[in-house]
Amino acid sequence: MDKITKAILAISLLQTALFSNQIDKSITTIKNSNTTLNTYQKKIDKNEEKREDLLNEYKYINGSLKSTNTYNEQLEKIILSQKEELASLNQQIIDIEETQKNIYPLMVNMITSLKTLVAQDTPFLMKERNARIQRLENTLGKADIQNHEKYRIILEAFKIEYDYAKTIEAYQDLIDDKTFNFLRVGRVALYAQSLDLKDYAYFNKESNSWINIDDSTSKSNIRKAIKIANKQQNVDFLNLPFLAKKESK
Repeated sequence: MDKITKAILAISLLQTALFSNQIDKSITTIKNSNTTLNTYQKKIDKNEEKREDLLNEYKYINGSLKSTNTYNEQLEKIILSQKEELASLNQQIIDIEETQKNIYPLMVNMITSLKTLVAQDTPFLMKERNARIQRLENTLGKADIQNHEKYRIILEAFKIEYDYAKTIEAYQDLIDDKTFNFLRVGRVALYAQSLDLKDYAYFNKESNSWINIDDSTSKSNIRKAIKIANKQQNVDFLNLPFLAKKESK
């Protein structure tokens, strides 16, 4: 082998060695680059996971915020409604207090009117009616009975008086310490019959006295009316001429 060939071979070997060394460096660089890329990719993946977590957290917080806003709006409406109701209750309390101030004088006047009515009315069931008025006056002074209950009791007493006008009734009572059968026709006529069925009378409001009845027909009708009132006889037409005469004036 001549020198030139040897030189060429040496150069080739040197170039091959150099090229191989460059390839190794390139491979090492590629490996390092891949390692770096893998590291970056892992960082990117972690960041993506964080981003997803943050996004999910944002969505959750945003949803919670919307729910909270909706709840707060509803709560504001409830609070406003409660304020309005409280204002209404306060006004009702004021009205009740004002009513309480006026209701007592009203009840006193009602009882006074009832007493006047009984005193000026046909004198039937006077003990019972006066006793009822006395109970009303006693009830009015009791602190353990509410005003609305007192008012109800007074109205009930007025209703009893009102109902007298629509009924007939027979009962026993005294005239000058003598017991009589009494017949009440509404609240416009009052008759008396002695227990021995001999004496009869009717009450004259104009003279405020009892007037004797002598007419046999009238006596018979009074006896019949008392039986009807006691449900001992069927309802029948009653002819009471002295009452008709009084009404014709």
